[in-house]
This record gives sequence, structure tokens and C-alpha cells, in this order.
Amino acid sequence: MAKILTVDDAPVVLKILNLVLTTEGHEVSSASNGIDALAKIENEVFDIGIFDVNMPGMTGIELTKKVLESMNGKNMKIVMLTTESSEEMKKKGQEAGAIGWLTKPFANESLVKLIQKLT
Repeated sequence: MAKILTVDDAPVVLKILNLVLTTEGHEVSSASNGIDALAKIENEVFDIGIFDVNMPGMTGIELTKKVLESMNGKNMKIVMLTTESSEEMKKKGQEAGAIGWLTKPFANESLVKLIQKLT
């Protein structure tokens, strides 16, 4: 199973992600913002990152760029989880290095299938 880092400024979203992913057998760590996420990545290697796009301080797209440039994050597969669904925003995510896009609200099955594809 995968080691997954979830990053979202909404505690309820982090709880849902944690519940769904741990039920599937994944090891999940959470951060409420980009700064916390980068600190976790300095100390651990994660297989997959699920990042919210719109967060205060640092967007998920900015976080994606920084993670993929870091020693421990360079091989992480990153999925954007967001209310944003515009093609322009998706393109920015892809350019930053994200390989998946999941729009909120999401069906638990969609999340599980996406993670299965990445593992």
C-alpha cells in the first residue's frame, strides 16, 4: 500500500481523505497548509500527495513545484483535489507536475480508483 500525504486547509476534507484511504490500507499523513507539508516531506518520503489548490499562504500548485524540486519529494505522484475545474487551472497543475485532478465534492470510489491507478 502507498504512503500518502494529504494537504488541505479544511479539517473535514482531511478527515474524509484519511478515513477513505486508511480503510483501503494506505498510510496517511496530513498537513493543513503548504509550509507544514514541506516540513513533513523534509523528514519522510511519500509515494503520493493529494493537495488542495486554494489554500492560504501557498497554493497547491506552488506546493507541487516545491515538492517535486525537493530531495524527498522528487518522485512523488501528485493529485490536485479542488473545487477548481477550469481547463486553465488544470493546465497550471499539469505544468507544475501534478498527474491527477479530482474535483470536490468527490465520490469516495473515484478517489480509491485514482489512487489504485497510481500505486
